[in-house]
Amino acid sequence: MMEVGVGLLGIYGMGGVGKTTLLSQINNKFRTVSNDFDIAIWVVVSKNPTVKRIQEDIGKRLDLYNEGWEQKTENEIASTIKRSLENKKYMLLLDDMWTKVDLANIGIPVPKRNGSKIAFTSRSNEVCGKMGVDKEIEVTCLMWDDAWDLFTRNMKETLESHPKIPEVAKSIARKCNGLPLALNVIGETMARKKSIEEWHDAVGVFSGIEADILSILKFSYDDLKCEKTKSCFLFSALFPEDYEIGKDDLIEYWVGQGIILGSKGINYKGYTIIGTLTRAYLLKESETKEKVKMHDVVREMALWISSGCGDQKQKNVLVVEANAQLRDIPKIEDQKAVRRMSLIYNQIEEACESLHCPKLETLLLRDNRLRKISREFLSHVPILMVLDLSLNPNLIELPSFSHLYSLRYLNLSCTGITSLPDDLYALSNLLYLNLEHTYMLKRIYEIHYLPNLEVLKLYASGIDISDKLVRQIQAMKHLYLLTITLRNSSGLEIFLGDTRFSSYTEGLTLDEQSYYQSLKVPLATISSSRFLEIQDSHIPKIEIEGSSSNESERVGPRVRSDISFINLRKVRLDNCTGLKDLTWLVFAPHLATLYVVCLPNIEHIISRSEESRLQETCELAGVIPFRELEFLTLRNLGQLKSIYSDPLLFGKLKEINIKSCPKLTKLPLDSRSAWKQNVVINAEEEWLQGLQWKDVATKERFFPS
Repeated sequence: MMEVGVGLLGIYGMGGVGKTTLLSQINNKFRTVSNDFDIAIWVVVSKNPTVKRIQEDIGKRLDLYNEGWEQKTENEIASTIKRSLENKKYMLLLDDMWTKVDLANIGIPVPKRNGSKIAFTSRSNEVCGKMGVDKEIEVTCLMWDDAWDLFTRNMKETLESHPKIPEVAKSIARKCNGLPLALNVIGETMARKKSIEEWHDAVGVFSGIEADILSILKFSYDDLKCEKTKSCFLFSALFPEDYEIGKDDLIEYWVGQGIILGSKGINYKGYTIIGTLTRAYLLKESETKEKVKMHDVVREMALWISSGCGDQKQKNVLVVEANAQLRDIPKIEDQKAVRRMSLIYNQIEEACESLHCPKLETLLLRDNRLRKISREFLSHVPILMVLDLSLNPNLIELPSFSHLYSLRYLNLSCTGITSLPDDLYALSNLLYLNLEHTYMLKRIYEIHYLPNLEVLKLYASGIDISDKLVRQIQAMKHLYLLTITLRNSSGLEIFLGDTRFSSYTEGLTLDEQSYYQSLKVPLATISSSRFLEIQDSHIPKIEIEGSSSNESERVGPRVRSDISFINLRKVRLDNCTGLKDLTWLVFAPHLATLYVVCLPNIEHIISRSEESRLQETCELAGVIPFRELEFLTLRNLGQLKSIYSDPLLFGKLKEINIKSCPKLTKLPLDSRSAWKQNVVINAEEEWLQGLQWKDVATKERFFPS
């Protein structure tokens, strides 16, 4: 890539051979090793890409994406991207290209002009030719020695458990034909087998397997011991190629489908299944560990299994046309056979013609352009359990739900709906209702008439959370998860005064709150919350009312050592006046993301005047400040002088983002901080040059990244 004259590099090879792994290693190297590139940009292209989606990913990386982005034309966005990049030396990495992409239409300047580089991966050598690459590299399957090393890398104990296992293992490894994906998946499956009888049984299975990759990979699926795990895996293939989905979101789908049961707090059964699938290389965790996705070849295998492994009689059981650029609901040859239908991420505007699918259990229409759904569309799907209409901002009116007797999961988040149909409240089997980001929805009525509702998501909706609505939520006996945004003072006093909410409030957002003295929050009310947001508010200070005393205590160094926000993972404060420090955050030991933006009065994240007493309290409580923090964002904090006066360990820190914090001249880092991982620091160049490091070793450790 660094050769003079190579501006555009094409990397090609069959699916599962390791192209994405190779490109990600290149990306990681450019992020963490000193180089003269101004920026490295990673974009997943996949099948059926649109210019605007690629532009959006690039725009976000360049910090160009804003509220007006969607209203701009492709040409306008291309001009904006080009202006941003033409004076930069950039590295653009495009993963999983299936067809030629016109870089000029996206706004990418010619790379050779200033030493910029573009590299892409593709399954097709033809794509390399059509892109006019300066150099192409084929990634081939591994030679035997390397293939054997990869197959056995987690198998040392197994190979030593019986003298005949190594010989049998070699015969199975050769079936993988040197393909890294197959070697990983099958190798991990076989590593758990410690008896020679199990290995001989596997050889018998492999002897009847065809040489194609899907048949080989199916062995790892067949080896899953639990039928629920198999069902969860197959459901996970309904999402588009390269699509990352939150673990909690995926688990809620599984609950809605009836594969597993819902549970209060963390769904340990769901996470156990995800762990089983990731260890088997059937799912892959994102960098943040909060999302998962499928390798595209593994996804092909899952869809093949769901469709009867090529059995023509079962080809219509599954309809998956995700990210297929559809403008209409597809015509289905045998509607009566369809059990699951995924039309995620298309351009469908209307759903009018009735679906006559008596066996349909799942319908995913999220992320389209829906603006109209006819009354008849859902009138003949009597056993539908999962319906996802989210991410359709132009969808204002909903159809009747009177025929959806079996519906358990309903996602209406990020839509433009203004009201809910009256018959929604008659859905006696409904377990999950998501109304997050429904800004135009102002009221919901008689929510307590949904007797079995377990999950209610109201975060960032336009709903007026009145005292009456809070009391209705209080009366819901089966609720185990709630997200809610409280605006002004409406419903706030009743909510904060009822400790019952503490057992199921996953997320709490306070918006447009105004206090002259302090906001008093009972500890019990937020003890179970996984995220807390305060925005557009004036709060001079926050006080916590302890669980064992009526006395209010300021959250900070004077707080008792037993007070701890044990579940809090994400805190966001945006446009809040009054607050001068956030010392109470020390007592959120599992905090992973901290986002602090536009707090004009804040001077310290952790109050310097109280640090000595705070350290003593932390020692008594066994608390290590920010030990699990992964992402720290500080922006537009004109008075901020410090984060913490002493260096911190930061055992999981991955990224620091600093912008417009002119008085912040030091970071709480030394050469031992975050020693297990590389930390990326994003900030203005002038600020970075003026940063005061603990010592030379610390600067050498962090400045290159």
